[in-house]
Amino acid sequence: MIATTISREALLHVVKTLPAAPQILAQLGHLLIDINSDLGEITALLKRDAALTSRIIRISNSVLYNTGQPFASLEEALARVGFTEVYRLTGFAAAAQLADQKLAFYGITGAQLRENALLTALIMEALATMTEIDARLAYTAGLLRSTGKIALDRLAKDAVCSVSFKAGAHVSVMEWETICLGLTNVEACGIVLSEWRFPAETIEAARDQYLAVASPFPLSNLLNLAAGSAERSGYGLPGETGYWEITPEKLASVGVALPQLEEAVACALENFQKLRSAVG
Repeated sequence: MIATTISREALLHVVKTLPAAPQILAQLGHLLIDINSDLGEITALLKRDAALTSRIIRISNSVLYNTGQPFASLEEALARVGFTEVYRLTGFAAAAQLADQKLAFYGITGAQLRENALLTALIMEALATMTEIDARLAYTAGLLRSTGKIALDRLAKDAVCSVSFKAGAHVSVMEWETICLGLTNVEACGIVLSEWRFPAETIEAARDQYLAVASPFPLSNLLNLAAGSAERSGYGLPGETGYWEITPEKLASVGVALPQLEEAVACALENFQKLRSAVG
Protein backbone atom coordinates (compact mmCIF):
# COMPACT_ATOMS: atom_id res chain seq x y z
CA MET A 1 0.00 0.00 0.00
CA ILE A 2 1.37 3.40 -1.00
CA ALA A 3 1.41 5.83 1.92
CA THR A 4 1.47 8.87 -0.34
CA THR A 5 2.14 9.63 -3.98
CA ILE A 6 4.65 12.26 -5.01
CA SER A 7 3.32 14.21 -7.98
CA ARG A 8 5.38 15.59 -10.83
CA GLU A 9 4.30 19.08 -9.79
CA ALA A 10 5.56 18.57 -6.24
CA LEU A 11 8.85 17.22 -7.55
CA LEU A 12 9.35 20.17 -9.89
CA HIS A 13 8.53 22.52 -7.04
CA VAL A 14 11.26 21.05 -4.84
CA VAL A 15 13.70 21.25 -7.76
CA LYS A 16 13.54 25.02 -7.37
CA THR A 17 14.97 24.68 -3.86
CA LEU A 18 18.02 22.70 -4.99
CA PRO A 19 21.39 24.41 -5.61
CA ALA A 20 21.72 26.15 -8.97
CA ALA A 21 25.09 24.57 -9.74
CA PRO A 22 23.77 21.57 -11.77
CA GLN A 23 21.71 23.92 -13.93
CA ILE A 24 24.81 26.00 -14.56
CA LEU A 25 26.64 22.80 -15.48
CA ALA A 26 23.93 22.01 -18.05
CA GLN A 27 24.23 25.52 -19.51
CA LEU A 28 28.00 25.15 -19.58
CA GLY A 29 27.64 21.97 -21.61
CA HIS A 30 25.60 23.81 -24.23
CA LEU A 31 28.05 26.72 -24.21
CA LEU A 32 31.05 24.45 -24.80
CA ILE A 33 29.39 22.94 -27.88
CA ASP A 34 29.33 26.42 -29.46
CA ILE A 35 32.69 26.95 -31.20
CA ASN A 36 32.24 30.70 -30.83
CA SER A 37 32.21 30.57 -27.01
CA ASP A 38 35.22 31.99 -25.21
CA LEU A 39 36.62 31.79 -21.69
CA GLY A 40 35.06 35.13 -20.79
CA GLU A 41 31.55 33.84 -21.42
CA ILE A 42 32.29 30.71 -19.45
CA THR A 43 33.69 32.70 -16.52
CA ALA A 44 30.63 34.98 -16.51
CA LEU A 45 28.32 31.95 -16.41
CA LEU A 46 30.15 30.31 -13.51
CA LYS A 47 30.30 33.54 -11.52
CA ARG A 48 26.51 33.59 -11.29
CA ASP A 49 26.91 31.28 -8.29
CA ALA A 50 29.44 32.46 -5.70
CA ALA A 51 29.43 29.13 -3.84
CA LEU A 52 30.14 27.26 -7.07
CA THR A 53 32.98 29.66 -7.91
CA SER A 54 34.52 29.10 -4.49
CA ARG A 55 34.38 25.31 -4.89
CA ILE A 56 35.89 25.45 -8.37
CA ILE A 57 38.86 27.43 -7.06
CA ARG A 58 39.25 24.99 -4.16
CA ILE A 59 39.17 21.92 -6.40
CA SER A 60 41.50 23.54 -8.95
CA ASN A 61 44.06 23.79 -6.16
CA SER A 62 43.93 20.03 -5.49
CA VAL A 63 46.97 17.91 -6.38
CA LEU A 64 45.16 16.61 -9.46
CA TYR A 65 45.25 20.06 -11.04
CA ASN A 66 47.89 22.15 -9.32
CA THR A 67 51.29 21.38 -7.84
CA GLY A 68 52.59 24.97 -7.84
CA GLN A 69 51.33 28.28 -6.51
CA PRO A 70 47.65 28.18 -5.52
CA PHE A 71 45.09 29.79 -7.81
CA ALA A 72 43.52 32.85 -6.19
CA SER A 73 40.77 33.64 -8.68
CA LEU A 74 38.37 31.85 -11.00
CA GLU A 75 39.97 33.48 -14.05
CA GLU A 76 43.42 32.26 -13.05
CA ALA A 77 42.19 28.76 -12.26
CA LEU A 78 40.37 28.32 -15.57
CA ALA A 79 43.21 29.82 -17.60
CA ARG A 80 45.77 27.53 -16.00
CA VAL A 81 43.66 24.37 -15.89
CA GLY A 82 42.72 24.65 -19.55
CA PHE A 83 39.60 25.04 -21.65
CA THR A 84 39.05 21.30 -22.06
CA GLU A 85 39.02 20.75 -18.28
CA VAL A 86 36.46 23.46 -17.49
CA TYR A 87 33.43 21.16 -17.68
CA ARG A 88 35.09 18.40 -15.66
CA LEU A 89 36.20 20.81 -12.95
CA THR A 90 32.79 22.50 -12.79
CA GLY A 91 31.11 19.10 -12.59
CA PHE A 92 33.12 18.14 -9.52
CA ALA A 93 32.14 21.42 -7.85
CA ALA A 94 28.47 21.14 -8.87
CA ALA A 95 28.15 17.60 -7.53
CA ALA A 96 29.76 18.62 -4.24
CA GLN A 97 27.34 21.52 -3.87
CA LEU A 98 24.32 19.35 -4.72
CA ALA A 99 25.37 16.61 -2.28
CA ASP A 100 26.23 18.92 0.59
CA GLN A 101 23.77 17.55 3.15
CA LYS A 102 22.83 14.13 4.48
CA LEU A 103 19.77 12.36 3.12
CA ALA A 104 18.03 11.43 6.36
CA PHE A 105 15.28 9.27 4.85
CA TYR A 106 17.81 7.28 2.85
CA GLY A 107 20.36 6.95 5.66
CA ILE A 108 23.08 8.50 3.49
CA THR A 109 25.60 11.02 4.78
CA GLY A 110 26.77 13.96 2.69
CA ALA A 111 30.24 12.42 2.48
CA GLN A 112 28.84 9.10 1.22
CA LEU A 113 26.79 10.87 -1.43
CA ARG A 114 29.68 13.05 -2.64
CA GLU A 115 32.19 10.22 -2.71
CA ASN A 116 29.85 7.90 -4.59
CA ALA A 117 29.09 10.59 -7.16
CA LEU A 118 32.76 11.46 -7.61
CA LEU A 119 34.04 7.89 -7.94
CA THR A 120 31.19 6.79 -10.22
CA ALA A 121 31.84 9.78 -12.50
CA LEU A 122 35.57 9.04 -12.63
CA ILE A 123 34.93 5.38 -13.48
CA MET A 124 32.44 6.44 -16.17
CA GLU A 125 34.99 8.81 -17.64
CA ALA A 126 37.74 6.18 -17.63
CA LEU A 127 35.46 3.58 -19.24
CA ALA A 128 34.26 6.03 -21.89
CA THR A 129 37.82 6.60 -23.09
CA MET A 130 37.95 2.87 -23.89
CA THR A 131 34.72 2.96 -25.88
CA GLU A 132 32.89 5.04 -28.47
CA ILE A 133 30.71 6.59 -25.75
CA ASP A 134 30.98 10.36 -25.24
CA ALA A 135 33.13 10.92 -22.14
CA ARG A 136 31.32 14.11 -21.12
CA LEU A 137 27.90 12.44 -21.22
CA ALA A 138 29.26 9.48 -19.27
CA TYR A 139 30.90 11.70 -16.66
CA THR A 140 27.73 13.75 -16.18
CA ALA A 141 25.53 10.68 -15.74
CA GLY A 142 27.88 9.38 -13.06
CA LEU A 143 27.96 12.67 -11.18
CA LEU A 144 24.21 13.26 -11.13
CA ARG A 145 22.79 9.73 -10.94
CA SER A 146 21.53 10.23 -7.35
CA THR A 147 19.82 13.57 -7.97
CA GLY A 148 16.42 11.86 -7.66
CA LYS A 149 17.29 10.74 -4.12
CA ILE A 150 18.20 14.30 -3.16
CA ALA A 151 14.86 15.64 -4.40
CA LEU A 152 12.77 12.82 -2.90
CA ASP A 153 14.51 13.12 0.46
CA ARG A 154 13.27 16.69 0.71
CA LEU A 155 9.76 15.66 -0.28
CA ALA A 156 9.73 12.67 2.09
CA LYS A 157 9.89 15.04 5.04
CA ASP A 158 6.35 16.14 4.22
CA ALA A 159 5.11 12.71 3.09
CA VAL A 160 2.67 10.56 5.02
CA CYS A 161 5.26 7.78 5.10
CA SER A 162 7.74 8.62 7.84
CA VAL A 163 9.68 5.34 7.75
CA SER A 164 13.24 5.95 6.63
CA PHE A 165 15.08 3.39 4.54
CA LYS A 166 17.05 0.77 6.45
CA ALA A 167 19.25 -1.74 4.68
CA GLY A 168 18.06 -5.24 5.58
CA ALA A 169 14.62 -4.06 6.68
CA HIS A 170 13.67 -3.34 3.06
CA VAL A 171 14.53 -5.54 0.09
CA SER A 172 15.68 -2.66 -2.10
CA VAL A 173 15.61 1.09 -2.19
CA MET A 174 13.14 1.13 -5.11
CA GLU A 175 10.75 -1.17 -3.25
CA TRP A 176 10.77 1.20 -0.28
CA GLU A 177 10.31 4.25 -2.53
CA THR A 178 7.38 2.66 -4.35
CA ILE A 179 5.64 1.74 -1.09
CA CYS A 180 6.26 5.07 0.63
CA LEU A 181 6.26 7.60 -2.18
CA GLY A 182 4.84 5.98 -5.30
CA LEU A 183 7.86 7.25 -7.24
CA THR A 184 11.39 5.83 -7.51
CA ASN A 185 14.55 7.87 -7.34
CA VAL A 186 15.53 6.96 -10.90
CA GLU A 187 12.15 8.14 -12.21
CA ALA A 188 12.58 11.34 -10.23
CA CYS A 189 16.13 11.76 -11.50
CA GLY A 190 14.94 11.56 -15.09
CA ILE A 191 12.34 14.26 -14.46
CA VAL A 192 14.82 16.58 -12.70
CA LEU A 193 17.57 16.23 -15.30
CA SER A 194 15.02 16.86 -18.04
CA GLU A 195 13.87 20.01 -16.26
CA TRP A 196 17.50 21.14 -16.09
CA ARG A 197 17.86 20.47 -19.85
CA PHE A 198 20.60 17.87 -19.75
CA PRO A 199 21.08 15.78 -22.92
CA ALA A 200 18.61 12.96 -23.55
CA GLU A 201 21.38 10.33 -23.31
CA THR A 202 22.24 11.45 -19.77
CA ILE A 203 18.59 11.36 -18.74
CA GLU A 204 18.08 7.86 -20.20
CA ALA A 205 21.19 6.58 -18.41
CA ALA A 206 20.02 7.86 -15.03
CA ARG A 207 16.51 6.49 -15.52
CA ASP A 208 17.67 3.00 -16.58
CA GLN A 209 20.74 2.60 -14.36
CA TYR A 210 19.14 -0.13 -12.19
CA LEU A 211 18.16 -2.48 -15.04
CA ALA A 212 19.15 -6.05 -14.18
CA VAL A 213 19.36 -6.98 -17.87
CA ALA A 214 21.26 -5.09 -20.51
CA SER A 215 19.59 -1.82 -21.47
CA PRO A 216 19.09 -0.81 -25.11
CA PHE A 217 21.06 2.32 -24.21
CA PRO A 218 24.85 1.68 -23.87
CA LEU A 219 25.28 4.68 -21.55
CA SER A 220 22.78 3.12 -19.11
CA ASN A 221 24.80 -0.11 -19.05
CA LEU A 222 28.00 1.88 -18.57
CA LEU A 223 26.45 3.65 -15.57
CA ASN A 224 25.26 0.33 -14.14
CA LEU A 225 28.78 -1.12 -14.41
CA ALA A 226 30.41 2.02 -12.99
CA ALA A 227 28.04 2.39 -10.02
CA GLY A 228 28.48 -1.28 -9.22
CA SER A 229 32.25 -0.89 -9.37
CA ALA A 230 32.06 2.08 -6.99
CA GLU A 231 30.11 -0.08 -4.54
CA ARG A 232 32.57 -2.97 -4.82
CA SER A 233 35.34 -0.46 -4.11
CA GLY A 234 33.69 0.42 -0.80
CA TYR A 235 31.79 3.54 -1.86
CA GLY A 236 28.26 2.29 -2.47
CA LEU A 237 24.90 3.62 -1.28
CA PRO A 238 22.37 1.73 0.88
CA GLY A 239 19.82 -0.47 -0.86
CA GLU A 240 21.46 -0.69 -4.28
CA THR A 241 23.52 -3.87 -4.01
CA GLY A 242 21.14 -6.05 -5.99
CA TYR A 243 21.21 -3.84 -9.08
CA TRP A 244 24.85 -4.14 -10.08
CA GLU A 245 25.37 -7.61 -11.50
CA ILE A 246 28.12 -7.74 -14.12
CA THR A 247 26.87 -9.66 -17.15
CA PRO A 248 28.45 -10.45 -20.51
CA GLU A 249 25.57 -8.61 -22.17
CA LYS A 250 26.28 -5.38 -20.30
CA LEU A 251 29.99 -5.58 -21.05
CA ALA A 252 29.36 -6.33 -24.72
CA SER A 253 26.88 -3.47 -24.99
CA VAL A 254 29.53 -0.91 -24.07
CA GLY A 255 32.40 -2.69 -25.80
CA VAL A 256 34.63 -3.45 -22.81
CA ALA A 257 36.00 -6.67 -21.34
CA LEU A 258 36.23 -7.39 -17.61
CA PRO A 259 39.99 -6.62 -17.45
CA GLN A 260 39.29 -3.21 -19.02
CA LEU A 261 36.62 -2.54 -16.41
CA GLU A 262 39.09 -3.39 -13.68
CA GLU A 263 41.71 -1.15 -15.28
CA ALA A 264 39.25 1.76 -15.45
CA VAL A 265 38.35 1.31 -11.79
CA ALA A 266 42.02 1.31 -10.74
CA CYS A 267 42.65 4.51 -12.70
CA ALA A 268 39.54 6.17 -11.27
CA LEU A 269 40.47 5.23 -7.70
CA GLU A 270 43.88 6.85 -8.12
CA ASN A 271 42.33 10.15 -9.22
CA PHE A 272 39.61 9.81 -6.60
CA GLN A 273 42.15 9.77 -3.79
CA LYS A 274 43.68 12.99 -5.13
CA LEU A 275 40.32 14.75 -5.33
CA ARG A 276 38.11 13.57 -2.50
CA SER A 277 39.36 16.00 0.18
CA ALA A 278 39.12 18.99 -2.14
CA VAL A 279 35.60 18.06 -3.26
CA GLY A 280 34.38 17.38 0.28
